[in-house]
Amino acid sequence: MRGVELTWAGGEHEFVLTIDLLRALQDKCDAGPPFVLQRLSSHRWLVDDVIQPIRLGLEGGGLEKEEARKLVKKHVEDRPLTFSVMTARAVLIAALYGNEDDVPGEAVAGEGSPSETLSRVENGASPASTNGLASFTETSGE
Repeated sequence: MRGVELTWAGGEHEFVLTIDLLRALQDKCDAGPPFVLQRLSSHRWLVDDVIQPIRLGLEGGGLEKEEARKLVKKHVEDRPLTFSVMTARAVLIAALYGNEDDVPGEAVAGEGSPSETLSRVENGASPASTNGLASFTETSGE
């Protein structure tokens, strides 16, 4: 399963969200993982959208449940939640899209890296839609 190693809470930690953990996240956040990611990206997150990906990711990365809970209590719950939004996003992005090491084979010309694709997905842009809009704008002015 896809995961990410992050420097967090004073050390290197592995965060992994398996399918079972993604289902647990879905239950706790009452939304599918992509929707939770969207809420985190659009500043419309709920408290558990921030806490649960981090806690569950730590468990999936090999930490015991109690140790993961202690770390999350100290480094997420006892601090302003906005400090942890980027960590929660990184954990979910790794689970849903992987990272550059997860992409098998060579990239097809013009496709870009997964992080470039994520950037386009998050801001709604894509080369096709941008080019189509430019063509439409040019012809509609005549």
